[in-house]
Parts: sequence; C-alpha cells; structure tokens
Amino acid sequence: MASGAFRFAIAFFAMVFSASCGKERNQFTILDAAAVYESDRAVFASIRTVYPGPYQDFTRIPNRNPEEETRFDRDFFRQLRDQIPVEFIDFFPIGSTGADEINVVLKRYQHGDTWNTVSLIYFGMELTLSDEHGDMRMFKDCDEKALAWVETPPRAAFCRLNSNWYAFQRVE
Repeated sequence: MASGAFRFAIAFFAMVFSASCGKERNQFTILDAAAVYESDRAVFASIRTVYPGPYQDFTRIPNRNPEEETRFDRDFFRQLRDQIPVEFIDFFPIGSTGADEINVVLKRYQHGDTWNTVSLIYFGMELTLSDEHGDMRMFKDCDEKALAWVETPPRAAFCRLNSNWYAFQRVE
C-alpha cells in the first residue's frame, strides 16, 4: 500500500513539474497571433474601418500621453480588449508611399534573456523582403518554420495571412 501511494506521489510531482516546464516554454508566438487573426478577422477589419487613413503622422492608442487621448479612442480600445489580446496599436504612414501601416501589438514579454514582440500588422501595400535582411524573414505560411526561425535572436519573422495582414514576431 505504501508503495502505491509513493508511486502516485512521484507521478503527481512529475506531472506538475512537466506542466510547469511546458508553460515556461509555451509563450505567445507568431502562430498564436495567426490564430487570433483567423478567429477574429472582423475585429481586425473594424480597426481599418474605424481608422481608415491615410495617416499623416505616427499615432498610438492608447496614447502615450493620456491627456491627448480621446474618449472615442479609449472606448474603442476598451471594446477591442474585450475581444482580443492587445497591448497597443500604432498607426503611421509607410514613408512617402501613400500607404499605411497598422501595428496591433498583441503581446510583449521577456522570456529568459530575450524580449519578444508579437503583432498583427496591416500594410497598405504588399510587403516584400529581400535576402539582404539577414535577421528578418517573410514566410508564405504561419507554421513551425516561421516559429523555428525566430528561436535564435536577434531575429524577426513575418507570415502572410492575406494580401494586407501579416503575423509578426521579433525576438531580441
């Protein structure tokens, strides 16, 4: 009887230990961002509808200066947070192209010695990356290849979700 209780205790602690280790390695990633987009496409379409552009300057909601934040922005952001994980959204023009960029930062966190940023990004023009960007890659699909790419920092990966939206992860 004692050996059965002992085996149960060992199995229980092994299960707890492995679950806690799994949580540590299982951080929010580019794959999670792609899943958020796929499950809530209408939410992301609403961002572009509510803030249609063209953007002339950099804007963030919530605003870095709370005194400059509007009630409309606060209410919109509160509703957004009820639907998706989001820390902030940056809106800005893409240089002098006339196109806009919306960076919906879902999660920023430190994991060990690295800093991670996971976003969904809208580009008003097709994103292209050449091989000159040795630490940054574009992936056609959001899959394990993209996730494996960012495991060796400093690196960043984009995954194409459609013609305008991309999942993104930077590990520094």
